[in-house]
Amino acid sequence: MDIIDKQILKALQQDGRKKNNKLAKAAGLAPSTMLDRVKKLEDKGILKGYRAVVDPAKLGLMAQGFACISLDRHRVKDIEGLESEIKKIPSVRACYHITGRFDYLLHVVAPDLSDLGTLIKEKLATIPGMGKIETFIVYDEVKPDQGWPIDAA
Repeated sequence: MDIIDKQILKALQQDGRKKNNKLAKAAGLAPSTMLDRVKKLEDKGILKGYRAVVDPAKLGLMAQGFACISLDRHRVKDIEGLESEIKKIPSVRACYHITGRFDYLLHVVAPDLSDLGTLIKEKLATIPGMGKIETFIVYDEVKPDQGWPIDAA
């Protein structure tokens, strides 16, 4: 991956709908060359897809939190079962298997704190193999996800 590929990735993270001719002009390339470069980044799996950035408040999702989960058993079937169940819950935005005091970190959303509590008590806590859950409520999003730090790679 060269400087131009990094430039393409940064531009598309900022605006996934950026037109090919604008990408090409910014990089000093022909539009056909730019199409080839973007296609290669997609084929290599570096560009995995394109998304819209949605305002959760406009959808009525006013409560966000992070749930730290400890398993009560660390057997393969329990881990696979828990991960399978978590993937089925739409209110879980992201799930990470982590090291340290907890086994998983989940980013969860709900319309309000009451619904967030229901999510934790009735959906997460009832998953077989679930041990301890510690929840952290988000007051404010100080720095939203702006993509991966391309220049750090």
